[in-house]
Amino acid sequence: MSRLRCVHLCDDFALGGVAKGLGVYAHPDLAADVDSQVLPADPGRSLAPRLAADIIVTHFPPSWRTLPFLVSLRLRNPAARLVHIEHSYTGAWAAAKLTNPWRFRAMLRLAFALFDEVVAVSHGQARWLRAAAGLTGDKLQVLHPWSGSQGLDQVPPPRPSGQRPLVLGAFGRFSEQKGFDTLINAMRRLDPARFSLLLGGFGADDAALRAQAAGLSHVSFVGRVDDVPDFLSRCDVIVVPSRWEAFGQVVAEAKMAGRAVLVADVDGMPEQVGDAGVIADCSTAESLAAALASLPSQPLAAMGAAGRAAMQTAERERIWAWQALFRRHQPAVA
Repeated sequence: MSRLRCVHLCDDFALGGVAKGLGVYAHPDLAADVDSQVLPADPGRSLAPRLAADIIVTHFPPSWRTLPFLVSLRLRNPAARLVHIEHSYTGAWAAAKLTNPWRFRAMLRLAFALFDEVVAVSHGQARWLRAAAGLTGDKLQVLHPWSGSQGLDQVPPPRPSGQRPLVLGAFGRFSEQKGFDTLINAMRRLDPARFSLLLGGFGADDAALRAQAAGLSHVSFVGRVDDVPDFLSRCDVIVVPSRWEAFGQVVAEAKMAGRAVLVADVDGMPEQVGDAGVIADCSTAESLAAALASLPSQPLAAMGAAGRAAMQTAERERIWAWQALFRRHQPAVA
């Protein structure tokens, strides 16, 4: 049987869950059967490339602007199977951002009609996509992202102590999506003798967030987080207060490191928690502060251990899921 040729098209290689997840295709168990190539794409152009591929996977969100590119991709690669991974759009995003939901849903239906399969990165996202895009049957599948263990499984467990403040950690892009402005406002309501926050990341909202945190001695900015295990080793609990989040790779990373998590009740994050933490209303500083204030009374050590145990089979499960996807689109033997 000939090796499968797969081309992944991505328009944004900036640090984030999508870019980090692209490394999975080099995993030995996938590379043994599939030649995967990740290529930059400009979906704003009207003419897509012809590609020597059995499967073409797109990793950028569809839009009215990118629709001509997707039509061209289908027409210029008639023998290839087209698969779309939806990393961005979610129900919480739609509620926050859409002024014309009908028009947006019409675009989704037109775009997804061009693909042989659409992949959601969480079950929460998949439920919304089925309704929003009219996807039925097996055309929509769920495949959780995987960006490797990164040594997180070797991070020593935290040792919270009543003799020092509980160290909360949060990291990611400094943008509206991540809800760090609400988190900083919540910290204003917490006693510095009992709680501190390490906030890692960078982005467009950097200056605004630092200005917002002025005068808060228990909020520290640590800059861009390149060494995730080191950052997590300094934290007792990881807080993910995102306004929308298709999956939430930070949740998975925190669990691998044995850290309890507190996550917003949006999109794909609640399904990851299980016994590993707390699902909270993070929509206001008041509700988030109340959830954070309850953490010292929670069984944080047991939550961290449960999260780490739940992630022990994650790599194998993700690789199996990708292998199954490739098998579904294996070209028929003439």
